[in-house]
Amino acid sequence: MDPPPRTPQQPGLEVRYDTTPPTSVDNSRAGDWNHPPHDGHSYTSPAVEQKILAIHNGYEPVAHQAHNYADAGGSSTLENQRGTSPPRRPWLLLALGGLVVFVLAGVIGGVAGWRVTADLNQRPAGDSNPGTLDGDGSGGNATQIMQNSALATVGWRIGSDFTVQLFFQGPDSRLRRLQYTTLYQNWTAPIDMDAAPRAGAPLGASQLWIVPDPTLPGIPQAELFYIGSPDKILGINWRDGYARAGLGDSINGLMYRTDNSGTQMAAYWPSMVVQASNGDVMDVTWDYESGFQAPKRIGVTASPGTALVMLPREALHSAGDPNPASSARIVYRDTTGRLRNFDRSAAGLEQVSSGELPVTVDANFTMGGFAVARLDSDGKRSQSVNTWILYQDSKTGNISYVYEDDATGWKGPKTDPVFDGADKATHIACVTAASAKIPQVPLEGSHDLSHCFFQVDKKLKHIHFDGQSWEDMGIIPIP
Repeated sequence: MDPPPRTPQQPGLEVRYDTTPPTSVDNSRAGDWNHPPHDGHSYTSPAVEQKILAIHNGYEPVAHQAHNYADAGGSSTLENQRGTSPPRRPWLLLALGGLVVFVLAGVIGGVAGWRVTADLNQRPAGDSNPGTLDGDGSGGNATQIMQNSALATVGWRIGSDFTVQLFFQGPDSRLRRLQYTTLYQNWTAPIDMDAAPRAGAPLGASQLWIVPDPTLPGIPQAELFYIGSPDKILGINWRDGYARAGLGDSINGLMYRTDNSGTQMAAYWPSMVVQASNGDVMDVTWDYESGFQAPKRIGVTASPGTALVMLPREALHSAGDPNPASSARIVYRDTTGRLRNFDRSAAGLEQVSSGELPVTVDANFTMGGFAVARLDSDGKRSQSVNTWILYQDSKTGNISYVYEDDATGWKGPKTDPVFDGADKATHIACVTAASAKIPQVPLEGSHDLSHCFFQVDKKLKHIHFDGQSWEDMGIIPIP
């Protein structure tokens, strides 16, 4: 199902449509590290990108052909995947058994060994913390990441396990992805995503829940948006077990462009925001009935090149609603230098509230943020959210934060030694779990996913907030 034509005629948006076809990419450069799926299920072909449209009371998968991204294996159609298989042979069972042993040996001896190598001389003997997400010291490799690369991150829970993905740009401008899963208790080696945004491009990551069958649990799908050359708004998406370099997103065929080379970006499904050259903050939203909608003003004019943060406004976010829905909290720097929040209702048509955060920031500041559900007096999850905003003064390099954890408003600013040594003008990225009405996945009050990342000596620094204090998780051990 193709989305209807977009014909927004709103002067000042500085958004153009390009009729040149998107450039195909060669996925043959992807490395050999392979992460098994979280739950072992394979629902669809990796050669298509799926999102879910709400039709009456059911769901319909909508396929968009990928642009020459490598198939992770198998047929390109669901029917062929489910077709009749030839009879099993004893040698095949033996081979599969050997493969399982080989894979387990690789996970235990190879990936775990990578972590052990990064741990040498970093911890006293016997000091371990299984089940945590830990960068483990100073084993990072600064040559794998561009200085002051944009950063974006997502994370989700499945049962008692969680996964975090972190995206950045390499010195060759190509996108890289790191992944941590508590199931393996290790970060992956950097995965080349076979996409090369313009140098220094902004990134925006979000995650949605795929429901191929109402009787099955939701499947997490990560979305990464970026600005390509020449200034196209592009995207990649993927799920575990498929093409690990990612699949071309359906937004790629819509040819959205912005001529504002200084725009930053933020995303929280089903929306992504960028800035027009006249300062207007613009939104691109996925409509569950007709796909991505053309960029439109949200009613905010910000300072040129402002950092942007987009977070949920309530614990049960509007994603998945069959009606156009995109409630959100957007944080930005206004034209006077103050940080402000703009809260909007579903469909983004009504401003719910707007307020000042208790800080003034410089024009080249960077910012990240995260949110969790607020607990009521009985310790139960409420519909309200608690929010933390981290920001850096580009002149001093100092990172501070403000937060809102009750109905009295914003508190702070505060700082913490965990931020010491941050590179000047480093980007900051923090994890906020996805939430949705359909399937119903509310935010939790837990801080297990409250992880943030920034650069120190070009390397990726990892910190965690447990709800009360900050913890230094070390440098991510990139080989």
